[in-house]
Order: sequence, then structure tokens, then C-alpha cells
Amino acid sequence: MSTVKTLKNISAYQAGESKIAGKNDVIKLSSNESPFGPSQKVLDKIKKVSATANRYPESGSVQLKDSISKRYKLNKKNIFCANGSDEILGLICQLYLTKGDEVIIPHNSFLMYEIYSKINNAKVIKSKTIDYNVDVKSILSSISKKTKIIFIANPNNPTGLYLDKLSLDQFIKKIPKKIIIVLDAAYAEYLSENDYESGMSYIKKYDNIIVTRTFSKIYGLASLRLGWCYTNQGIISLLDKIRGPFNVNRIAQEAGAVAVLEKNVEKKLISHNKIWLKKVKDELSKLPLVVYDSQANFIFIKCKKGIKEKDRLNKYLLSKSIIIRTLDNYNMPECIRVTIGTEKENKILIGAFKSFFKNDK
Repeated sequence: MSTVKTLKNISAYQAGESKIAGKNDVIKLSSNESPFGPSQKVLDKIKKVSATANRYPESGSVQLKDSISKRYKLNKKNIFCANGSDEILGLICQLYLTKGDEVIIPHNSFLMYEIYSKINNAKVIKSKTIDYNVDVKSILSSISKKTKIIFIANPNNPTGLYLDKLSLDQFIKKIPKKIIIVLDAAYAEYLSENDYESGMSYIKKYDNIIVTRTFSKIYGLASLRLGWCYTNQGIISLLDKIRGPFNVNRIAQEAGAVAVLEKNVEKKLISHNKIWLKKVKDELSKLPLVVYDSQANFIFIKCKKGIKEKDRLNKYLLSKSIIIRTLDNYNMPECIRVTIGTEKENKILIGAFKSFFKNDK
């Protein structure tokens, strides 16, 4: 089957809305971005580096890898940097998939796993979830001789739910070593629970695990498109063979190298998110909604009265210049996802929710 014919069966990814026609001062809570811009130190670096935009970037992201290695105490030879973690997901599929292969993805997972798998002519097997939680038994029972990759976002987007370390440990031990396990830990910085494991500790023991990370969330560099992964050196060498020669632009490299080492800034952002994640959950839980225990920088919510109520709520929020993420594309048409914003934005959001349900009798 030609690539063109393959693409006819793939739905394009639809990003969260960012504008409302005719409205200014929009509160965008649809894409899980940091509500705060880059630090002043990062902005100064961006301004300085911008003057050298006529030159190609350093091809191997050496300085960036050094900073990531220092921040997380990792072997820099096991680090791969890319144009967003999205690029890494695509490269992994390009490396390991061909026609007839199978990929296992839990229901209601990040849509790009399925898109990249299908682009590379693989068959996508959707494992079951239990109240939106990943069901590892369903994944295990879905494995066949054709399985090449298993994708797990931990915590998951769009639900914010995660697999605890014990469950993850037991699960990985049961996966055949020939199957690549991709652990997408895009929101790992926000989790401080003792039973959470991003996946980094598995790399020394397992050669079939790739952990992906991003600078788009807590580091506030979403528009620069910067991501990285941690895996064994054999996989790193393969990724280096198929990536573009200058796949990470210089501004992203140097901004990321500064941002990842600003621990005090990161602590403040984590603290803000922890406080407001709880407050928003607590307030919205008082309303006729099912508010899930999301553990990232967003909250997953189900409207008890179904799709029509969700549509009315979304329309009302838009009228108040608030953009949230509806989840029709995730086959959860009665659900929404709301990013944690600034203190002011969160207070406005809570007030708007209360006002809607007060009038929606």
C-alpha cells in the first residue's frame, strides 16, 4: 500500500484551540502548557542566540545533553535529543515497524502513538482500560508474535492517571525482550508520589525500553519544540542514523540547556501546580461532575449528564473567553481536560464552572 493510500485511513492530529474569534485576553487551558513564560535567564539566552540564526546549530546537541545529564544524573551517551518528543515517537515507529507488525496502545492514549504507527503501516491493537486506568492484563493478553511496540504514557494524557511502580515493575518483567516498550513521561516532573516511576531506572537493566521526556510542559518551551529520550546506546545509535542532521535548532538547544538546570524555578512551578491542582479539583468536585484524580498539570473531568451537558459547558466557557480541551477525538465525547493556569486564571475558571452549574438546571 502506498503512503498516500495509507494516509487516507489516518485522521490528522487536532491540537487544542488557542483563539476565540472576536475575543481578547483569552484564557487558554487546552494544551497543558506552562502558564508561565520562560525564566528571565532563559529569555536572555534566547535573545543572545537569536543573533546567530544564520548559522546551523551544533548537530549532536552536546551542550544540551550535558545539562540533562547533570540535572538528572544520567549517562549522556544514553540521551537522544529531538525536535519535540513527537519526533522521537515518529522515529521509533520508523525504526521498528513495517507492514503486518502490531502495536499495542491503551484506549484513550495520546493520539500521536496511533498516527505514527499507522503511517508506518502497522496494525494498532487497543488494549482495554478500567475506568480510564491502563489495564496491564489487557495489554499482556493482546501480545502476539506480530507485536513490535507497546506505548504507555505515564502519567497518561488526557487522563492524568498513572501506573504505580509496583504494577509497572511486574508488567515489564512479563514483556518479551524483543518488544520495544515506550514509556512517555512527558509530565514526570509534576509527580512526587513515592509509588511513581518515570522509567529511567529501568534503562540499565532492560534493552527494550525507551523513556521519552519533553521541555514543552514544566520548562515552558512548547513553541521551541524540544524533547529527549533515555535508552540504551544501541537504540541511540539507530536513532542518530535516521534523524535529520540538524534536528534540534540552536535556540531550543541553548534555552533547554539553561532551563533544565534552574532547579529553583522548577521547584516554584511544581509548588504552584501542586497547590492549584488540589484547589481546582476540590472546587470542581463540589459540582455535579466526575473529577478524576489527575496527577499532572491538568484535570480530567466527565460530565455526569453526558455529551449535551459537555457541549453546553464548553460553549459557556468559550463565551467567558476560556478554552478547555474537549475529548471527542479520544472517543470520550462526554469528557473534558482542563490545564492548571495562573492563580488568576484558575480563580476565573472555578467561578465560571460554578456559574454554569448554578444556571444549568
